[in-house]
Amino acid sequence: MVQDVPSIAILGAGPSGLLLARILTLNSIPYTVFERDGSPETLSRWGGTLDIHHDSGQIALAEAGVLDDFRRVARYEAQGTKIVDRHANVVLDIGGSESEKRPEIDRRDLRDLLLHSVPSGRIRWGSKVAKVERGNDGTMAVHLADNDKVLSGFNLIVGADGAWSKARNLINPARPVYAGNTFVTACVSKSNPYHSSLVELCGPGMYLAADSGHQIIAQGLADGSYQINISVPVTEGWQHSSSGGAGLISEPPALRAFLMQLYADWAPTITDLIRNSDDAFRLWPLYALPFESLRWESVPGITLIGDAAHLEIPDGEGVNRALTDGVSLARSIVKHYEGGDLDVAVREYEAEMLPRVRGEIESNEVKIKLLWSSDAPKGFVDAVMGGDFGKE
Repeated sequence: MVQDVPSIAILGAGPSGLLLARILTLNSIPYTVFERDGSPETLSRWGGTLDIHHDSGQIALAEAGVLDDFRRVARYEAQGTKIVDRHANVVLDIGGSESEKRPEIDRRDLRDLLLHSVPSGRIRWGSKVAKVERGNDGTMAVHLADNDKVLSGFNLIVGADGAWSKARNLINPARPVYAGNTFVTACVSKSNPYHSSLVELCGPGMYLAADSGHQIIAQGLADGSYQINISVPVTEGWQHSSSGGAGLISEPPALRAFLMQLYADWAPTITDLIRNSDDAFRLWPLYALPFESLRWESVPGITLIGDAAHLEIPDGEGVNRALTDGVSLARSIVKHYEGGDLDVAVREYEAEMLPRVRGEIESNEVKIKLLWSSDAPKGFVDAVMGGDFGKE
């Protein structure tokens, strides 16, 4: 029997949670999204760009009825990727021949697109979740952090709340493991005098300098600016002396000097990305869930999607996995909702998701290891040229 009150709680208004919310909306299934950000206007401008695949992410967007909206925003022009070593020698230049199948969209634009596709009243902004638990009556409850408020009576909680999910511990004890590197993220805006040089170097796509386990990446964004990611091999919890709250840097010159020293023996063409970036930096430590955590027994009343389920260091596939999770769970919920058995829906979804994700991560493992290895980028390029793996 369909209930008259929202019986589904979605933790997090990221791509996977919002796509799930959109499909539930289309099927008149009530839900509530809990989002820690105070409003859409407070969403971070950081996040870079994403390629949405024709055989995964775009299928999910089509099923959610927003593919046409995506196509109006996405960038279909040739993006391309140029990979260089520390001396700025080009070792691989991948053209944009796959742009039609993998158009780019900024992370924030994708989130905005999905936000506009769901009723605003379904999202509780400023709702940071402290924990979730099962009540004595078997239903699920959400505890909010800021005001100790408890919202109970949910038949299903969907953890779509990323790396540090508050729902995961009810399913398995896995916690993200630090990968040994932190990205320092910067930007080159269109008003930056260096911008024209970066356009010539990078074009609208990606410029990746990799060598001996270090990376510096420039990536073009929709507004013509560039996001710059500089890897720093540091211990977990590292905070540069110039770090402020939430990973933001309060004294950019000090951090810039540190990075220039770290990359002192790299070609000036590459270190110019550090030297000439805007005066704003953010720390992005890389974490991944242990591979063995991708097996669990289904737990009534709760499930996970996106990074909450299968956090991995960036491999170019994460958002497509997340969108596919969202549509897979939505299909199962729609199928079983009238019968009132959301636990069957969860078991059906997890039986599809877990082996799919395990296979994808195993398939990409060699590629990721080669890009971060001591002989990078040589090993990665040799594998590409030798056909050991292709662009999926």
